[in-house]
Amino acid sequence: MKDIFISTQNYQRTQALCDELLGVALGVEMAANLGRAGRGKTTAAERIFTANPNTVYVLYHEAWSHTELLREIAFRLCGTRPRFRQTCFEMIQTEIGNRRRIIMVDEADRMNLKCLNVLRNIHDVCKTPILLIGEEDLKTKMVRERRLISRLRDTIWFEPVSQADVVVFYRKALDQQLLPDSATKLLRNAKGDFRNVLTQAVKAERIMKASGIDAITERIVDEICKNGKGQRA
Repeated sequence: MKDIFISTQNYQRTQALCDELLGVALGVEMAANLGRAGRGKTTAAERIFTANPNTVYVLYHEAWSHTELLREIAFRLCGTRPRFRQTCFEMIQTEIGNRRRIIMVDEADRMNLKCLNVLRNIHDVCKTPILLIGEEDLKTKMVRERRLISRLRDTIWFEPVSQADVVVFYRKALDQQLLPDSATKLLRNAKGDFRNVLTQAVKAERIMKASGIDAITERIVDEICKNGKGQRA
């Protein structure tokens, strides 16, 4: 189900941003996708990575040193993880020189400034776009260093999922047409979080199978929302 769902507006904005970063080189090709957890930032990045061969996706791990970050980027680009930092950088530079790509780094809000500056160096030396993905604190962290924030060409703030997103998801994932009142209840209960929408749909499917019915009723929606009280966005 997750592969089906994504906020159309957020996805289209991210896709347009990637196209712009690849198409127009101004020397300021860093950008950010920001928003609370559950807004679909990762899903949008993964979808674009799958569809666009000129993108590289890296999921940052908090325990990584800046050398480990370089090794992972080198692996995503070249298929190998050199031991030494300089070798990693040289391989990245050579590969990007052969074919310019966007490097998307997820959970970048968990990075320290040293790792963020490694990405800035890749941006500056390799002349390649960097898309940082993370929660709101990322921009606050970048503001601490002017050389980081000054390279940020654009920022996309991921909005909560909309009622239209919920309706489309249920139609595609479960082949169900939600009534407006039902969609409103589900959206309110999900608190704008696409993961909660996904969880609701799983519960709806389970209830329908157990009950032997093939349509989502108001009773099912009420049961989902009652059991879902207290979900956090």
